[in-house]
Amino acid sequence: MIKTYSFPSVYESTLRDFSTSNDPILGFSKLKFDGANYLVGLQALNEGVSPHKSINASPEDVDYKIITQSALLLASNALKGESKNGKVPKMVVTSGFPYATYQFNKDNAIEYYKEEKIITYYKADDNGSLSSEQRVVSVASANVIPELVGCDIAVRKGDQPVDGNFIIISLGYGTCEGAVSTPEGLTTRSFFSTHGISYPVNVFSQEISKHTYLKLRTEHQIDHLFSKGFMFVERKRKDFTEEKKLAISMYYNNVISPTIRRYITDEDFENCQKMILVGGGALHKDLVEMFNEEFGEICNISIFNAPEKCASIGYALYSKASVENKEGDGFSYTPDSEEKVVYVGIDIGNANTCVSVISNSY
Repeated sequence: MIKTYSFPSVYESTLRDFSTSNDPILGFSKLKFDGANYLVGLQALNEGVSPHKSINASPEDVDYKIITQSALLLASNALKGESKNGKVPKMVVTSGFPYATYQFNKDNAIEYYKEEKIITYYKADDNGSLSSEQRVVSVASANVIPELVGCDIAVRKGDQPVDGNFIIISLGYGTCEGAVSTPEGLTTRSFFSTHGISYPVNVFSQEISKHTYLKLRTEHQIDHLFSKGFMFVERKRKDFTEEKKLAISMYYNNVISPTIRRYITDEDFENCQKMILVGGGALHKDLVEMFNEEFGEICNISIFNAPEKCASIGYALYSKASVENKEGDGFSYTPDSEEKVVYVGIDIGNANTCVSVISNSY
């Protein structure tokens, strides 16, 4: 069984003490990094002024390190109470990058995961006091694979496995990627990577700013507004459904449809009876409807269950296979018969970060 946790991929430095609340998912109030304190995830969205994260950050960036440390803390919670014969479980991690940035980020990401980390964070207790805690997080083995490969693994080897040939399209915030998937793997010729949901979010922001003051919201705050389709202005609910539809229509017609036409051939559609949508963008019904309008008559359009979690689930399955079948290409690890292992998939998304965990206790 796989458990998956998700939190917004945003952070913000702060000088304030938040002694009355912890992030409901991450379980801490603030994270300490390089001498500064940061709000992360929902805590940053709820308490921060300008929560943010760079699009497609690299392992050298502060953005990547803060979000990754938060994800590792979340994953390490799975190790609590699972020691076997006095031994603490080992953590095997797989993460990934979009195909366009995978090659030049892979080695640096593996090196970063190799480092043992002493992570300092602050927790608020029921009495309203804030205490500092530290946790040593070490990774026994790590792999980094293309994000779409992780999604393909989740579709083929997850709870509801899909066989045969199909077209897989990942609708992420920073990038939209797709390819023809066969039982032997993804077809390199058909692989494409283009603009993600950030494109219609920016169009949406430009459109509504013509008549509504957005109060200096960051791009990630605009993304949440885009997902909801409304906001309150002067105590009144203001609906932005039409602006959202317009932005999605422009995105699909200017970006997605031409890209698919360029890389996915008529012969590919002959060999594939299914198109599977994954990624957080698949939660936008207007966008899915446009796929149905264009391709619904020639193939079956389906959405992966909890599409925003697809990549992290595939990463966790890859972590398990890397140990059991020795398929990994990161620093290797072979557990002995007495050791317990926790397999982790970490998807550092531009909108949300997902952490999937496979443990023998589940």
